Amino acid sequence: MSSGARKPATPPPASPAGEVLRELERLLGAERDALARLDRNAIEAFATRKLELDAELRQHAAAQPLVPSEKELLERVRQAALSNQLLLAHARSCVQGVLTLLAPGNAPGYSASGQPHGNSQPPPPLALNFRG
Repeated sequence: MSSGARKPATPPPASPAGEVLRELERLLGAERDALARLDRNAIEAFATRKLELDAELRQHAAAQPLVPSEKELLERVRQAALSNQLLLAHARSCVQGVLTLLAPGNAPGYSASGQPHGNSQPPPPLALNFRG
C-alpha cells in the first residue's frame, strides 16, 4: 500500500434542512405518479405532508442558512413542485371536461347577458306592466 493512496471522501453530515429537502424531492416524485394515476386519496395525503415539510423546512432554514448544495436541491424541489402544480391543473381541467360531457347542463359558463348559468337557480318570474 502506498502512502499516497487516498481514503474515499466521506460525505458531509446531512443538515436537518437537507434531509427535509430530500424527503420533499422524494414526495414530489411520488406525487407526480399519483397525479398521473389520478389517485385522489394519495394526492390529498401528499398535500398534507407537503405542508408539514414546508413548515419544518422554514424552521430549519431560519435556524441555519442553506449551503450552496442545499440551495441547488431547493431549486430542484421548486421545479418539481411547479411541474406537479401544472399536472394538477391539467388533471382538474380534464375531470371538469368529462363531467361537462356527462352533464352539460351543469357546466360552468355565462349566458349572453353576462349572468352565470349552469348551477344557478332559474331567474324569478317577471311582472310586466301593460298600463304604460
